[in-house]
Amino acid sequence: MTLSEITDARFEVVLEEILRADRVFLFGMGRTALIMKAFAMRLMHLGLKTHVVGDVTTPSIGDRDLLLVGTESGETPSVVLVCKKARESGSRIVSFTKNRVSSVVSLSDEVLFIVMDSEAQKDRTGSIQPMGNVFQQSLLILTDILVKVLKDRLGISSKEMFKNHANLE
Repeated sequence: MTLSEITDARFEVVLEEILRADRVFLFGMGRTALIMKAFAMRLMHLGLKTHVVGDVTTPSIGDRDLLLVGTESGETPSVVLVCKKARESGSRIVSFTKNRVSSVVSLSDEVLFIVMDSEAQKDRTGSIQPMGNVFQQSLLILTDILVKVLKDRLGISSKEMFKNHANLE
């Protein structure tokens, strides 16, 4: 239900955005930030150049780069600010959100909507979970699906991905 409005065509556009970018920057706040960091890790395992916005080693973003943001509301002030800065730098922006009319959506080149727009829709999910849990879990599933398709598209095995896994643990 929550991913029901993500068509194959929209999904493909986002895949192409990721593959076309020189570098991929990821951002979110709160628990959504944790999901975006997990996504960044898997993209790095695939061999893509990824950076988490806010880390001290994150370079400046440019016009050949992509910003991926997760935001349930689309109005979190820090997420809006990061999108504005990315837009000023000429980078492309893909957002994952539930809010169809928001500042982040207006700044984004592409959007994948996670359906949670009304209490009626929340009731149909049957969830008794608090706060943004359903959005965050849906975002994790969506980003894991993106990673699986990218893995296949790039012809990378799990064994090859493990070569990029942290070894200083």
